[in-house]
Formats: sequence, structure tokens, C-alpha cells
Amino acid sequence: MAGWGIARCRRRGCRKTFLAIATIRASCSTAACWNCSAHPRVPPPQRRRPHHLRNRDEPMQNLITTSLRGALLTGLYFVGAVIAVLYLRTPADVTLFWPAAGIGYALVLRYGLRYALVIPLAQLLVHLLVVPVPATFLPFSLASNYIGTVAACAYVASRQSRLQLRIADGFLLLRGGILLSAASALVGAAGMLVAGMAPAADLPRVLLQWTLGDLLGVTAIVPFLLLFFARNLPVRLPAPSGASHRERLAWIAAMLLTLAVGFAIARRGSLYPLSIATLPLALLLWSAARYPPLFTAGATMLVTLLLALVLGLGLGGTDRPELLHDTALMMGTLVVNSVVPILLVASYNERADTMEALRVRATMDPLTGLLNRDAFEDLARTRLARSTEAQTLLYVDLDNFKLVNDAASHAAGDEALRHVATLVRDAFDNDALVAHSSGDEFTILAPQDVATATVAGRRLLAAIEELRVVWQGGTLRATASIGIAASLPPHASFDDLLSQVDTACHEAKELGGNRLLVAGQNAESLRSRSRMMRNALDAREALDQRRFELWCQPIVNLHAPGAVQTHFEVLLRWRDGEGRLRAPADMIAAAERYRLGPRLDRHVLDEVLDWLDAHRAAAAQIGQCNINLGAATLADDEFADYAAGRLRHSPLGPGQLCLEITETSVVRDLTRTRRFIARMRELGCQFALDDFGTGFCSFGYLRDLQVDYLKIDGGFVRDLAESRLSEAVVRSITEIAHLLDMRAVGEQVETEAQLVRLQALQVDYAQGYVFQRPVPIADFFGLPNG
Repeated sequence: MAGWGIARCRRRGCRKTFLAIATIRASCSTAACWNCSAHPRVPPPQRRRPHHLRNRDEPMQNLITTSLRGALLTGLYFVGAVIAVLYLRTPADVTLFWPAAGIGYALVLRYGLRYALVIPLAQLLVHLLVVPVPATFLPFSLASNYIGTVAACAYVASRQSRLQLRIADGFLLLRGGILLSAASALVGAAGMLVAGMAPAADLPRVLLQWTLGDLLGVTAIVPFLLLFFARNLPVRLPAPSGASHRERLAWIAAMLLTLAVGFAIARRGSLYPLSIATLPLALLLWSAARYPPLFTAGATMLVTLLLALVLGLGLGGTDRPELLHDTALMMGTLVVNSVVPILLVASYNERADTMEALRVRATMDPLTGLLNRDAFEDLARTRLARSTEAQTLLYVDLDNFKLVNDAASHAAGDEALRHVATLVRDAFDNDALVAHSSGDEFTILAPQDVATATVAGRRLLAAIEELRVVWQGGTLRATASIGIAASLPPHASFDDLLSQVDTACHEAKELGGNRLLVAGQNAESLRSRSRMMRNALDAREALDQRRFELWCQPIVNLHAPGAVQTHFEVLLRWRDGEGRLRAPADMIAAAERYRLGPRLDRHVLDEVLDWLDAHRAAAAQIGQCNINLGAATLADDEFADYAAGRLRHSPLGPGQLCLEITETSVVRDLTRTRRFIARMRELGCQFALDDFGTGFCSFGYLRDLQVDYLKIDGGFVRDLAESRLSEAVVRSITEIAHLLDMRAVGEQVETEAQLVRLQALQVDYAQGYVFQRPVPIADFFGLPNG
């Protein structure tokens, strides 16, 4: 999945974990955290050898590295095999525990199949120096673990190219370990049978004992070695507990005490020696919940080794298992004890990754990697409330950036925004809060005085102007306007500062853009305000002259599709003074700001009902008509009565009308919103919560709102094919909707693939270009205009 993941900074002197795109994490061996990317640590200059000498030395260096690594792995395997020899009573016996199997499995997984050759080499040294075996058995002994390890590693590699600390990969390794153990046991048992070291009647015992011995070696050794030798494995601490060294020492003391008590009880003649193996499990689970994965894996390995030695050799007053079922029970218990703590560690790690991904989704902008608007505002308010030093707020708005999207495509605009975001982040120190506020706007709160921030802002303007982004054979360029507002302790409120920088930025745009203005220091500060007022006047003029037009887009039932006219949303377009058709975004924003929203919403309701009154045949086809309401209308106590009067004499019944309200407008005044919804539902109207999911506090108030539909924000729908997180969010919203007896609607569905995923996730309705682009209402119902 391409998306966010955890990586570790590779810069010298910095080992911080950070969030990176999965493709970068998997391919880039020099990925650096944001701090190091913004301020890279440049190593001191070193004297470099000539290029031809470096190329000549490289094969020799690689050979030396490979040889040393091979010698180290051979030594580790040899040591593991020697430990297992302690379990042998005779050369024809089968060891109860084979740690070398786990050593070979882990190191071949880590360094590649070519290092599997160290397994027969180390095995040969064991037979030459420690345990001689018959010549007929030697080839089988050398081949047993080699064949099993190669088969297991090939199996794991065919299903997962990059192992991570997660439960699925843990079970994959376990399946590979079972394959290794079974293959090794088959080859080894066949060798013992051919060499006459075991009679045919003992073949089941040999197979089971050999398999369990190898499997215990795998489960006890592999997790620790993989974590130890693969330091770049993306791992998070299991819990943000910050366990101290004192607590770890206490844990070690408790483990030693537990083992000592268990052995003391065993020496007194206990009939339950396996209790010694289960007593430490509670402490290992404690370790999994509190300490880093490497510590838990190491502790599990050491405890398993100790218990296997004590129980397998009959030390400390315990009895060595003699019967096959006793041996199987002991080995099975040790296998379970060595697996459970590691699975718990993987579970904690997965949960931590998921929580971090959700936190990033809630606070970071996925396009630029900067803070999003909500997170920035929360942090900025907190800083202004606590800061005792000067703070400066900057508002950066790219000039005419819509031209880039229109001329080159939105993908080109996104690429340009990513480059601009890098410039914005690099222009300020790490202490500054930097956010991608909306489409082409950035906000910065810097702990600087206005003079210092102005210098940084002018450097940023120059950098943006010089920026050239190559895109499909062309070059993308941009300029920006910046507004600045300074604050000294005790600081002004964030809303006041934002209003000031917004004014200054609009002033800069009015003056032609590509400039910086400081709030309160320019004589033309009212020009920006007048611009917003002109937009409001344009909205009033368009209302007076009835220059708004009704457009429609269908909402399709995914389980029982019907005619597109059955269920649809009414959208607005308007014509300017020159007759050009324009989207109403700027005008609606101005109307909302200057309290024209309720009048605009009444106009839309009137237009819809008047058109349907004039086209009653079209009205008869309607199952449900959706109309959007602004935030100010929800606080208008008279709108409900007005709507009731209009619906009373309309061919459109209240039950056919669905009012769409946005999530952000709901949270402005939740009490009034509830009262408004209750009043309209008394008439029979339905409600849809639009753009649902843009705020992660949604579920907290959802149960208190009587809405019928949740319209899932289009950003999640568009990312369904690439983001497992988006899929999880869509699934969660749908399940919550069904739990609350609501229906889920996927917005901005553009492809058939997205539509198929929505159907698979049990989403009820969908809306978007995949069905039909918005068209004038007459065209929507197949009627002539006029």
C-alpha cells in the first residue's frame, strides 16, 4: 500500500523515527526525517580517492565483507549446534532443542539465500570436532537444515518482500518455520533410517522430536536475531510509557525470582514441572506491553533457552522427559511460550502504527506533509495563550494558482504545491508552526518579531518566484502574496491576528500580487475589505436580478439503481454581469460572511419549488431532492417557518426534501442546529450531513443529531484504491451509519473501481462524475430550456 508509514532517519547523528511515504521507506536507504531534510547535516569534507582506484577496490571490499559475515554466521550456527549437543545421550539420539535452526533461518532471511551455504559448513565442523556420525548419515545431516532453511526462506520471500513487525508477518515466519522443521525432519529421519541409527519402528518418534526441536529453535531465536540484525526494520515502542532503567532492573529481578521459586518447587518433587515454563510467561507479557521489542525478544529467547536446558536435561531436580508424549507436551509448551509474547509485541506495534497514522490523518495535510488547518489553529491558539515572546502570523496565498490547475491539470497543481510547501517549510526555523490551510494557502506562526519575519517572508517570495517545476515537457511557475501580523505579550486572539493577515494578504493581491504587506502599516488596508464587500454586493445583485441557475447531479442507490431523476442534489451556478457562467464559491463565501446566506438559501428553495410547480410531471418523478443550507441558515429561526409555508403549496412534499448541512457548520452552534433539525423533521423533511469525515471529532456529536444520510467526504472516496486508511475510514463511517439507522453516501465517485469498492463496503448511495456531471435542471429532466 502506498501511504504513510514509520521510518528511521538515516542521517548521521540522528536516529529519530518519522512518518514517510511507504515507497520512500522501502526504496531509499538515505531517507531523512523532516528536521534533517530541512536542515541537513553536512559531514565534514573527506579526502576521496580517485574514481578509478575506488572502482578497483570495490570488489575486494565486497569480498572481504562477505567473507567476514560468512565466518560470523558460521560461528553463530556452530555455537547453536553445540548447545543442542548437550541434549544428546548417544550419537544416535535426537536433540530436544536445535537453536541452530532459528539462527540459520533468521540470518538467511536477513542476508540472502547465498548465506545458506554456511549451514552445511557449520554442520560439518560440528561432526568433525564435536559429534562424529556414521559416514552414511553425514550427507543427510548436512542437507537437512540446509534444504529446510532454503525452502522456508523461499516461501517467505514469495509472499512478503519486506518483513515488518506485525502479526501477519509473524504468522508468515511461523509457517515458514513449520515448513523448515518438517522438511529438515524428513531428510534427517530418512538419514537415520538409512544409516541404521534408528529402527523403522522409531521413525514417528524421530520425526516428531526432530520437528519440535527445530520449531522451538525457530520460535525462540528468530524474532531476536531479526530485530537485532535488521535495525532498519520499522518498529515503534509498544506503549508511550517511557519505562525507566530502574523498572527494567525490577523486571529482571522479578524474572530471576520467579525462575528461582519455580526451580525450588521442582526440586521438592512437584508433579507439575511444566509450571516452571508457564510462570515466566506473565512477566514476558509485561515486557511486551512496556519495553521495546528487542528487549522482549531477547528476554523471551534467554528464558526459553534456560527452560529448554533445565527441563530437557533434567537439571535442578526436574525429570528429563522420557516418553514421547511428555517430550511433545514440554516442547509444545515452550513453543507457545516463545510465540505469545512476540505476537503481543507485534499487536502493540500495529496498534501504535495505526494510531500514529490516524493522528497524522487528523493533523497533517497528506499532500504537503504540513499541518492541516484544524491542527494548526489548535496549536496556534495554545501558543498565543502561553507565549511570553513576540509572535508573528504570516498568511501566504499563491497568486492566480487556479490557472495552473485549469491549464495544466490538478495533478500539476498538486506537484507545484508540494514544491512550494518545501520552500515555505525551509524559510522558517523548526520552532515555527507551518500549515497548508487550504487549496493554495499556507499559514505560519513564527516566534519572531515582525522585522525578522518580514525578512524571512521576502526571501520566501523570491524563492517562490524563482521556482520552476518541470511538468510533462513544460514549466510551472507561481508567485505569492503574503500578509503579516505581529503580536506582543499579552497576545491578541488568534482570530484577530488571522483577520489582520487575511486583510493584509488580500491587499497584496489587490495591488497585483507577488508582494508582502504588514497589517496596519499600509494606507490602503481597506481595499481588501472592500473586495469582500464587493463580492457580497455581487451576491445581492445576482439575487435581485435572479442570475443564479439551478443545476442537478444524481445520487444513485447502489443496491437498487433507478432513474437518475429519482434522487438528486441541486447545485448552484451564477452568471456575472457579462453573462459568463461562474461557480459561486467566492460569492457564497462573501454571502456567508456578510449574513446573506439565509437569503441565498431561501432563493434556492424558491427557485426549486417554482420550477417544479411549473413542471409537475418532473416533480412526480422525484423520490428525493437534496438542497444545501449554509451555516447562517441553521441559526435563522425564521427559515423553518418560511420553508413550511412554501412546501404547503408545492408539488414537492416535505418527505421528498432532504436538506444538506456541512459538518463544519454543525459544530459552530450545535444547540441551534439540533433545534433547527427537530423543527424541519416535524414537517417531514430529511437531513444529510455533508462532507462527513473531514473532522475526527464527528462521531462524538453524531448520535445527538437526527440525520438520515452521512455523505462521506470525497477525499476518502478518491483515495480508496491507494489508501488502506481511507478504506478503513469509509468502512467505519458506513458501519456507524447503519448502526444509527442512517444511510451512507459516497461523494465524488469518479471511476468504476471506486464504485466497486463502495459497493463492497456496503455503502448505500454514490454521487459523482462516474454517473453524470452536473447539468442544468431542465437538461437533467430532459426538458427544453426556457
